Amino acid sequence: SSLLLAPRRLRSIPSITSRAYSKTTSLPAAAASSTSVLAGGSRANSNSNENHSTFFSPSSSSLPFLLTTALVLGGGGGGGSAGMYYRNENDCNSNSTKCSALMEKEEEAQAHPTPTPSSVGLDKNFEDKTDASDDLHLPIFTSEQVAENNGEDGKPIWMSYGGIVYDVTEFIHNHPGGSERILLAAGSAIEPYWHLYRQHFATDLPMRLMEDLIIGKLDEKSQDEIDNQMEKIIEENDDPYLNEPTDRSEQLIVHGDQPMNAEVPADLITESYITPVELFYIRHHHPVPLLRKEEVQHYEIEVDLSNFVDYLNEEVHKDKKDTVVVAPKSNISLDDIKKLPKVEVITTLQCSGNRRGDMNKVKRTSGTAWGQGAISTAKWGGARLVDVLKLAGVINPYDLTEKDGTQKHVRFESLDGMKASIGMEKATNPYGDVIIAYEMNGEPIPREHGFPLRAIVPGYSAVRNVKWVKKIEISTEEAEGAWQRGLNYKTLPPNVTDAKSINLENMPSMTESSLFSGITKMEVIKDTITTGNDDSDSKNNMSLVKAKGWAWAGGGRNIVRVDVTGDEGKSWTTANIVQGGDQKFGRAWAWVFWECDIPVQVEEGGTIRLASKAVDMAFNSQPENADHGWNVRGLGNNSWYRREQKV
Repeated sequence: SSLLLAPRRLRSIPSITSRAYSKTTSLPAAAASSTSVLAGGSRANSNSNENHSTFFSPSSSSLPFLLTTALVLGGGGGGGSAGMYYRNENDCNSNSTKCSALMEKEEEAQAHPTPTPSSVGLDKNFEDKTDASDDLHLPIFTSEQVAENNGEDGKPIWMSYGGIVYDVTEFIHNHPGGSERILLAAGSAIEPYWHLYRQHFATDLPMRLMEDLIIGKLDEKSQDEIDNQMEKIIEENDDPYLNEPTDRSEQLIVHGDQPMNAEVPADLITESYITPVELFYIRHHHPVPLLRKEEVQHYEIEVDLSNFVDYLNEEVHKDKKDTVVVAPKSNISLDDIKKLPKVEVITTLQCSGNRRGDMNKVKRTSGTAWGQGAISTAKWGGARLVDVLKLAGVINPYDLTEKDGTQKHVRFESLDGMKASIGMEKATNPYGDVIIAYEMNGEPIPREHGFPLRAIVPGYSAVRNVKWVKKIEISTEEAEGAWQRGLNYKTLPPNVTDAKSINLENMPSMTESSLFSGITKMEVIKDTITTGNDDSDSKNNMSLVKAKGWAWAGGGRNIVRVDVTGDEGKSWTTANIVQGGDQKFGRAWAWVFWECDIPVQVEEGGTIRLASKAVDMAFNSQPENADHGWNVRGLGNNSWYRREQKV
């Protein structure tokens, strides 16, 4: 796939891009020290807050990949933040030459705007355009020169791929995976990172964005060294995707299989109120962790209370009788969690990018072009999060939530390195139903969906329902990393296509979900019907259609109504809610299924069109179109759901 998507000029440069992605790998720990001498950069991202030793299972066969390959392939600095490239008052006060140079860079950046998904669009002539630049004379750089430009001390940020050198300085803020993630490759080759993050090959977007960032070519000797090292890694180590689950249903619509991202076909969504495990949609960022049998038997999660341990010990010893000491950190076993009171919660999970494909019709966004099928519902079984916290020493989670009147967060960390958090108010709410789950639909959670432990946060975006939980922490700050603080899950205003023009830290991440609906089936039950008055135009070409679908609101808000139209909103039919309408008030964590019979105008050529909109208990209603909700990441599309069908 990489061969097809890369510009053609890359194909003539010695490279393994045509075959590397069929077999990639993690390096054994012993290789890290022996190969680090090949590093082209000065150091390997010393300022990064990420711990990349946790992208895989802790088993010996799945050891760190990113850190060691960064060392091997020149894992240049990457320590500088993207903001280092911009002028500030201190620069101008202390160094007029530096200030002048930075001002020139700013002027150049304004003259050549950063490429964004909306700016590159969906150009069918992309390959032809790349051909046009094949013969351009480009300067030649060595890997040492690339490594020198790692973003530190006001330097630009360069990277190489497939023999081409890119200046990504102005693109850092717009990287869909977050600025932290892309900075790992600052001053080095990106081949090893794209070996792991193979979603870069699911569409042409990454290469399209990079077209405008080209500044030169990498000399053949440097690229040969990169290719040789990558080939060595491939030959000597296992593919990190080698042990992916093998029981995935062929009925799922696969958008990418490394990592796996697959949705439920529309006509199967409403076949069962509780989605069968094999049909539950799949959204992964990395390879699925694999634990050995003995690791499962002794599985533990770490609970970190170090930020509040003094307060907790004061609470414990108030009566001066209890001699228990709350530890800053403790390990709680899977068996201990299973001994806690078990609760079951039926909740719907939806990917934040569900229906991104429809939002792309407005302007192109970045990410998987989901239809309506990145949504499913399951019955989860496990222990309440507050009970797990009590087991670790939080005697009264509710008091801790209110302590000092400050915002506190429960941070989750996964075996695959993913980090996310939720507010303590949701975590400790006795009616919020947040659990640490070990069962899905009455069986142990399968690997695909979070085995052995998964956080279930009803009413929230699925990204907050962290799979493969290995650590829980109470903190005064939300989780670090791209999934909480980066661009990944932040909904920018419709007019903002360049993330560097705003302060992401001031924008909240997606937590509680909005309001959504979908149409899964349309069936003509009567070919010709009479409606309205005696006007012949109103009698002809009308069919009675039975429609079925779903609706869901985040935050536990009950669905009170679903309206369906066959004439773009000129008239509406209220659907019957046939399942899910009896959920507790304010705790409606799962979707509803609806049905209705509706007259529809049959267009020339035999096409019928329907649209649905849901209304929740706060009387929020879905907007008519996605124009006003469009955002560069394609998140949260809750516009009317439209479906057309030939009859």
